[in-house]
Amino acid sequence: MPFVHENELLEHARRKGYAVPAFFPFNFEFIAPIVEAAEEERAPVILMQGPEFVKSFGEHVFTQAMLTAAHYAKVPVTLSVDHAFVTDDKAIPNATRDLALGWNSVMLDGSLLPYEQNVSMTREMAVIAHNAGAACVGALGEVRRFFPQAQNYAGAFEETFVVPPEIMTDPDQAAEFAAETGVDTLAVSVGQYVRSLWDGELPPFKRTGRLDFARLDAILERTGGVNLALHGSSHVVEEDLRECVNHGVNYIKVASEQALIWANEVRRLVTADKNVMFPEDIQKPALAAVKESVRRYIRLFNASNQV
Repeated sequence: MPFVHENELLEHARRKGYAVPAFFPFNFEFIAPIVEAAEEERAPVILMQGPEFVKSFGEHVFTQAMLTAAHYAKVPVTLSVDHAFVTDDKAIPNATRDLALGWNSVMLDGSLLPYEQNVSMTREMAVIAHNAGAACVGALGEVRRFFPQAQNYAGAFEETFVVPPEIMTDPDQAAEFAAETGVDTLAVSVGQYVRSLWDGELPPFKRTGRLDFARLDAILERTGGVNLALHGSSHVVEEDLRECVNHGVNYIKVASEQALIWANEVRRLVTADKNVMFPEDIQKPALAAVKESVRRYIRLFNASNQV
């Protein structure tokens, strides 16, 4: 199927009342089960990865693998580069590099920076992306990240954590930010958080994040036609994920769960079967589990049968 612009997918999702899922291939083999699940569910999908991983996987080869998967998919697929672990003076040059490689959406997350710096950097990124014919995602409001590589890391996750309202996205400021930066999509903080992949948690996840729907409604009302993205969904209560599409969210990222499912299944197999050797055989159960996780989220976001 022809490569599809991210804005086109998101506009369709807004009109039809669903959220486009964005999934992260954590190695080359992840790509196939993500696309297969989307095809079987007749759902559009965003293939996404962070700039650090794009580079470490081999930026040219990995990008071409993603582009090839999108081209031959039977459903609409687009490619988006997620935000960096740390937003610094390398963030815009790195995202610009990825646009030149062929990705057609980039995210700059300046939500942990002073507001004016966030506006300035995001506006610059949006101009570069739009000049390249690509989309730009910005972020406002802190999504607390409990992994050591994260910007402003302040310690490990505690079970009692609840997202404080003061770090969430302010609806009035969101309207100002969207207008000043020209972003196509705004990633918001409305009650979600991101746990570390390294803190020992095993599936099934304990979901404690609750979304502030009144805040979402106010953000949607004040920002007009800007797409709304939810990043940090793996620990949000499932009923809230299902409901958020009714409050303007048309773009939801999923990463942590599939990475942990894969790792857990690989460990289980190599522990149980000391004779397993070929990489294909080692990964097969893990990739099957990833595929079913992808399918579950597609259905949760009401994205099935939208193609």
